[in-house]
Amino acid sequence: MATPPTRFSPEEVRAELLRLRQGPALGHPGAVTALSAPLKTLLLARTPTLSHTASETTRLVANLRRAIDALTPHERRYAATDFNLLGEHSWPTLTERQESLARVLGCSAKTVRRHAGQALDTLALLISDGNYVTEAPAPASEPTGTGTALVNAMSRFFGITAGSRVDVICSALPAADRPRQHLSDPLYARYAGFADLDALFYVRVHLAQSFPAATIRDFHPGEYYNAEPDSLIILGAPDRNTAYAEFGPHLPYRFTPPPESAITFSDGQEIRLAPLWAPEGELLADLSVITRLTLGQGTTVVLIGGCLTLGVLGAAKCLLNGDRGRRNTAYLDAAASGGDLVAVTATRKVGGITDAPDLAATEPLLLLTRDPVGNFTTRLDNTARYTIGQPAQNRFHAGQCAPGAGWRA
Repeated sequence: MATPPTRFSPEEVRAELLRLRQGPALGHPGAVTALSAPLKTLLLARTPTLSHTASETTRLVANLRRAIDALTPHERRYAATDFNLLGEHSWPTLTERQESLARVLGCSAKTVRRHAGQALDTLALLISDGNYVTEAPAPASEPTGTGTALVNAMSRFFGITAGSRVDVICSALPAADRPRQHLSDPLYARYAGFADLDALFYVRVHLAQSFPAATIRDFHPGEYYNAEPDSLIILGAPDRNTAYAEFGPHLPYRFTPPPESAITFSDGQEIRLAPLWAPEGELLADLSVITRLTLGQGTTVVLIGGCLTLGVLGAAKCLLNGDRGRRNTAYLDAAASGGDLVAVTATRKVGGITDAPDLAATEPLLLLTRDPVGNFTTRLDNTARYTIGQPAQNRFHAGQCAPGAGWRA
């Protein structure tokens, strides 16, 4: 890998990054064309060409993103906000983005600006000496005899490798809402009785893209039979998916079905979270709940849940949304040391698009992992930020979910 002939100091890099993060920043990729020729040379020379057809602008943006991804999760949050890489803080000016992050974190904009400045210092240093290249982890190959697909964070999280058998159980509509149809009907549609269809098709398509050699089947709860798959993925919530409900005794939370639609973590103290609604009745945010359990027989069970349909789709996108999905699964797998976990995050729909959270930049609202004696314990509790500034009906009593026999599997 060639080294640029011109030495570019961290101070010089920082000065250019200060200008770049103004206005829409990387939300308008063409902004990188204003970088100086020496900095462009530095960025392009230390990273490989994406493809023969990739433009210089595309390569510069990709390499800047790569440098930001090399920051620690704490600093990455501020840098990604500053450079307009997070959908939940996507505003046309730097000031608006920093104020948006301050509202989420429950701190002052001055505090955000201080941490953002520290993150910018680190980012400038990484770019100037190329550490973000040398420290980027290289994917490892699967052991000989198991195929040539790369073992990545997503495959570890789901327990899927080349040739795996994957079963997806989607939620079903209530019997009263299902169309009355028979197999012999000329307009019979198997999926007409499914709920959470957006999430089902998203999961099916992205699993097929990531694991083309795996065998993937989908079912509604009433037709599923246990074939001991390598990976079992369950979509929805217990009230609309009986397969999800069967895992209830082993989970540290309970869903309250509609019309209340909430999720409760309770063991002595209580954490209760519910979707957020505007006074006009519009849904502002739903809760996405990601659960991973590893069974003794070797099957990895992933529950992709939500209070409402939006939350289920948000959980699916969190885990399977390209590079962001790989970052999220790597984050969760590392946090749980490869073991069982429960993560809760908020999903919002912005401009008709369901936003996929970046957990490495914005931590989950809740993160629980299973300890050596089999109890779920709280690792992160950021629930206080969820209802800041929200109406009283959206508030909840927050406390830690302490380990206890009630959550023993």
